[in-house]
Amino acid sequence: MRFSVWGLVLSVSAFATPLTWEKLIASAENDPVLQASGKKQSAIAHRSGTKLWDDLELEYTLDGFGFMEHDFELKIKPKAFGEGSADDAYWKSQAEYQRAHQNLDRALVLYERYEHALRFVKWQQILHLHLQLSQIAADRIEVLHAQSGSEEFRLQDLVSALEEQVSISAKLVADSNAIRDSKMKLLSWVEGYDEVDIDSTFLPSIEELKKILTEMSLNAERYSEVATARAKWAVDEKRAEQETASDRNYISKIGVGYKYVYGRYKYKWITKECSGSSCVEEWQLQRTDDDRRTQDKFYASIAVRLPFFSNDNSGNLKRQIDVLESERDYQKTKRDVSQKVERRREEILGFITQREVQQKFVEQVDQGALFEDFANRAGNDPLLLLRAKQSSVESQLKIVELDDNIFTVYLDLLFQTGALGRTDVNNHLKAGPEK
Repeated sequence: MRFSVWGLVLSVSAFATPLTWEKLIASAENDPVLQASGKKQSAIAHRSGTKLWDDLELEYTLDGFGFMEHDFELKIKPKAFGEGSADDAYWKSQAEYQRAHQNLDRALVLYERYEHALRFVKWQQILHLHLQLSQIAADRIEVLHAQSGSEEFRLQDLVSALEEQVSISAKLVADSNAIRDSKMKLLSWVEGYDEVDIDSTFLPSIEELKKILTEMSLNAERYSEVATARAKWAVDEKRAEQETASDRNYISKIGVGYKYVYGRYKYKWITKECSGSSCVEEWQLQRTDDDRRTQDKFYASIAVRLPFFSNDNSGNLKRQIDVLESERDYQKTKRDVSQKVERRREEILGFITQREVQQKFVEQVDQGALFEDFANRAGNDPLLLLRAKQSSVESQLKIVELDDNIFTVYLDLLFQTGALGRTDVNNHLKAGPEK
């Protein structure tokens, strides 16, 4: 009984473990999209080796229903000249393409997880600040009630404060709903959890982010979409070479046969009756045995295709066009993604500059400099002090919104550069793109 109780305690404690950043990111490997991509790669890796022939068949011919002659022939359709090496090159390029596509799939899967985790952190921070604003609004209403008998009291100020409190209460409800929705989405990816413990500690600091953006490589060949387009171009090239090699099938068939003859029936003129100088002849069927030598019972055959009379160049032209289309797509993807990465980088640096301005104001408030200035000017007016606190919290809200913009754009930059497809890191946000 003691063991069963301990087992129950351990199982309950394990189930109560909250979902963390690390567990959320690790769950991406179990995503059905990545598992399907892995199965496709495994199927290509375990394909059968290239054979020396395309087709092998055994042909039997019965020469007449007298069942006297039987023809057995083993026919081989050999591969075209160079087709075997072209096949190997094609499947190698196909494996590279699938690896590039799997990296792109991994980036998409992780992008979705990071996106909702960042949203969860954002709404937690906003909820915390809205709670502070709610308390400030309650304090303002209390001060206004206390001043209701004085000459400085204005009813309009009290009405505005009450309206502001109602507005903040509605925002708190919206914040709670947003957090709940994000939480349910995060828990849907990982089974066995009912709580989420994800905060901003997993995120890089602004200084770390600026360093990442300054030192990041702008080598477009590493970008996931560019790598996939380049691998697709290589696949089309190797497929064209494979099909071109298959057109060199000048030998259509090589055969080795054996002709078995049990006996032969032949019609011969037979003299049946003679009368004087005239004789009567007629056809008579006679059976003869097979008197051929053993080596004469075997034979060989070969069929040669005449390409100048049986082929045209339309297939080659189509293959060339397909390869050129893939090259065009690759160059276009490379140009578009490179421009997008550079724009994202500039956007983030612009948001960081705005954030630094807001941060300086908040730091002044936290250090008490602004409170002291307000107090000296207003003679410790409580409403003015509450307005200073409100300004500080509202600036923090702007910082949270800027942080959301920064990390949303940064996450898209990591996807575009292929950094989310990396398997050598556990925190893609702090690791950034490869240098």
